[in-house]
Amino acid sequence: MRIRIVLLAALVCLARPTPIASQQTATLEDIIRRNIDRGWFEGHDTKVIAGTGDAAAVVITKILAGRDLTAQQIDNTLAVLNDAFGGVESGPDAEPRTALFVLRALDLSTNDPQLRGRIAQTRKYIQDEFSKSTQPTLPPSLTDKPPL
Repeated sequence: MRIRIVLLAALVCLARPTPIASQQTATLEDIIRRNIDRGWFEGHDTKVIAGTGDAAAVVITKILAGRDLTAQQIDNTLAVLNDAFGGVESGPDAEPRTALFVLRALDLSTNDPQLRGRIAQTRKYIQDEFSKSTQPTLPPSLTDKPPL
């Protein structure tokens, strides 16, 4: 009988949920760092980064300061910048001042022509998204087609 009680107590202790790790909210910097260093891009990350614009580029400069980057880390950084400027809305973070600085630094850090081509594509994409954010938007009633 005593053995059964000990076994039951052990089973209860094992079955009780215990926190594996503290549940902390990841900051923008944590998410960007993970994306650049490990290449882990989760759907939630894209939602957090999307539309942050130049604020993400400022975080990137903090993360990359003084580092020699691999080609994969440069690619991952380009993906973060693409996410950050995708659908960016008009405002101070829509203007890609820091992002263009980051792209210039990335361009100078590699001799790979394919990687430089991807950097140029990202630069164009960011500039296009900035241009879109500065366009005045018309109310839906003015953009609707007249009835035929």
